[in-house]
Amino acid sequence: MSSLLRVKLEGLPPSANQMYRTGKYGTRYKKPEVEEWQGEVSNAIRQEWGKVRPYTEEVEVRIRFTVKGNRRWDIDNRLKALLDCLELGGAIKDDSQISGIIACKIAGEESSTQLEMKEYTGK
Repeated sequence: MSSLLRVKLEGLPPSANQMYRTGKYGTRYKKPEVEEWQGEVSNAIRQEWGKVRPYTEEVEVRIRFTVKGNRRWDIDNRLKALLDCLELGGAIKDDSQISGIIACKIAGEESSTQLEMKEYTGK
């Protein structure tokens, strides 16, 4: 299975629990700081991808969260904002192409996120 994309990001993605705000009339919208973070990450992905067209086949995504300190949090809440950036950054056409996810968190000196996208083989 060959690697299609590798990106290392400073810090951690925003939690899905903190991504949206409800407006005055019940309308949900993405918080500006989340849109800003996704814009920066999408640009990093776009630069690393370097191709005009997005990948159109199924992919597997591997994510390693390196976490400073011992604060508890759920891995699944950090995936949504990050996975959306693959589409926003032009690496894939649609995030429904993601057929496998492997994610882990480890302790480290600084918080960071490593993202790798590979061809999906089903194995």
